Amino acid sequence: MDKKKIVFIVAAAAFTVVLALLAIFVLPKKKYTFPLDTNKLDIVIVGDSLFCNGSGEKTLAETLTEVTGCEMQNCSIGGTCASNINNGNEIDFYANMLGFYNISNMMCTGNNASVSDDVRDLSATFPDAYAKLVFLLGTDLSKEDILIVNYGVNDASIRIPAKSEDPYDEYTYAGAMRRGIKSLSEKYPDLKIVVGEVTYSSLVLLGESDSYFDEVTEEYRTEYNEELKKIASEFDNVYYFDLSSYVVIDKDNFNQYMADGIHLNDEGKKVYAESLAEFIGEIR
Repeated sequence: MDKKKIVFIVAAAAFTVVLALLAIFVLPKKKYTFPLDTNKLDIVIVGDSLFCNGSGEKTLAETLTEVTGCEMQNCSIGGTCASNINNGNEIDFYANMLGFYNISNMMCTGNNASVSDDVRDLSATFPDAYAKLVFLLGTDLSKEDILIVNYGVNDASIRIPAKSEDPYDEYTYAGAMRRGIKSLSEKYPDLKIVVGEVTYSSLVLLGESDSYFDEVTEEYRTEYNEELKKIASEFDNVYYFDLSSYVVIDKDNFNQYMADGIHLNDEGKKVYAESLAEFIGEIR
């Protein structure tokens, strides 16, 4: 083989390598275009009332379904926390059964302790909680595409510590989230897990607090979100959805996006759903 052919082959190989590197690191990745007509994603949601609150025309989950065209199973339960709750020396049995720490354990182990007559009796306080837990217990998440996990507003309002020396302390927000996310991530390595930003909240409009209460809650929220970013970085299939990188909802404009200072109004749901859909398109 003469030198010209050798040079040509080497140059062609180098060019191919350069193109491959450009495709990986420089050229924009193909994004999903929503709503999807075919190859629809299967999405499961667990969390508090952010996704299931019925104020307005639709829930946030229904709005997300409309925006994406995806199959959505909304298993969020209003009033729940990520962490276990210990009021002094008294364990809050019912709240803990419905919180993320216990639900994530149930989804990974098949332990049906949460699906009991006690929870069935709570249906008046926690609408559809029993049915949602039964669904989660019987669902093989390895066949789902995305799990959305969103907790924190309730944890912050009752002043659950963000963290402790134990990174898996279930009586802290980050500990409970990390333990649950770790279990789910290891059990379902192909499942994409999206942990959502803890959204801004204010109880002033409900007449249940003053501005100082809201300021302290915001401090908790900020710390929770910093911990969520860390948790997401610890696992290959976990992604932090930073809503504030798409739209900022804070004390200066929450009236525009929120129905009561806690739950989103129709405009807030639309903005949130469109932002989350764009984010899902990027990670897919």
